[in-house]
Amino acid sequence: MRGLEISNKPLVVAEISGNHGGSLEKAKTLIDECAKAGADMVKLQTFKPETITVKGEDSRFLIQSGLWKGYRLHDLYEKAMTPWEWHGPLAKHARFVGIPLFSSPFDETAVDFIEKEIDPPLYKIASFELNHFPLLLKVAKTQKPVIASIGVSSDMIISKALQCLKNGGCPSITLLHCVSEYPAKIREFFLREMPLIRQRFGTEYGISDHSRGHLVAVAATALGASVIEKHFTLDRNEDSIDGAFSMLPHEFSEMVDAVRLTKGAIGDPEQKKEISAESGFYKRSILVSAMIHEGDVLSAENLRIARPGDGMCPSMWDSVLGKKALRDLPTGHPLQLKDFV
Repeated sequence: MRGLEISNKPLVVAEISGNHGGSLEKAKTLIDECAKAGADMVKLQTFKPETITVKGEDSRFLIQSGLWKGYRLHDLYEKAMTPWEWHGPLAKHARFVGIPLFSSPFDETAVDFIEKEIDPPLYKIASFELNHFPLLLKVAKTQKPVIASIGVSSDMIISKALQCLKNGGCPSITLLHCVSEYPAKIREFFLREMPLIRQRFGTEYGISDHSRGHLVAVAATALGASVIEKHFTLDRNEDSIDGAFSMLPHEFSEMVDAVRLTKGAIGDPEQKKEISAESGFYKRSILVSAMIHEGDVLSAENLRIARPGDGMCPSMWDSVLGKKALRDLPTGHPLQLKDFV
């Protein structure tokens, strides 16, 4: 797959992250429900605690606020990880269900592993990994499309990351507007910035949305997003570690419907809107309002701008007045150029 071929834009991605709560069967059920809810693809995260952080004991490694307050980084990632031995069975299950599966790698060894166990159609680079240039180069060498979140990166880092990916052989890149807070506040999205991604970096754009509800996803669709990524959960129990900002199956399904309806309302840029003959028939035109005999002068007394719209355009009104009828014209007749001189 040399390019990210999206026939049903926006591509809707369901991220199941650590919401399996340590249960392989729950992870499989998550994939089932993602497919039922209308997701186009399902995404995992492939990491080990030691590939993201170290077992530091000082306060820098202790999360001080937010959803995971009180966790040390190593402990959080240990709880949230998807066991590597699950990847093969989950990929097999996704194929059985009929939904593509891919993952976000967090170090170079994860890329080799994902290639072997999943053979994904594309890769995702998480916000906090966009400056991990050895990882980017490793992903690029797979020559598969990449979607990458840019929530915590400066324009300089984004440009360097793009250059790294392109130089390494990545065929296409989609950058995802993102607020890297969990959950993200809607008022902090500044979605007007999202369409500028194409102008600044020359790529397609989309959104990785950690807010509650589907308002942001729908607004992003209206602004031209080609990818919508949302977290997915079966419940908001304690073991569903991202449950607080993830969508339940019925919520995700409602979002997919809203996104598709929004896209349909916007229309394809290559499609030209045409007025149907039926609806156009009831617009205004110049009609005969009182019997006109041959030789009569056309005037406001025997003509009217009225419905239906099968007569002359009302823009011709002033040029018609004062002309002489060439034949008898009954009430209701749609005035034509051949009717007068």
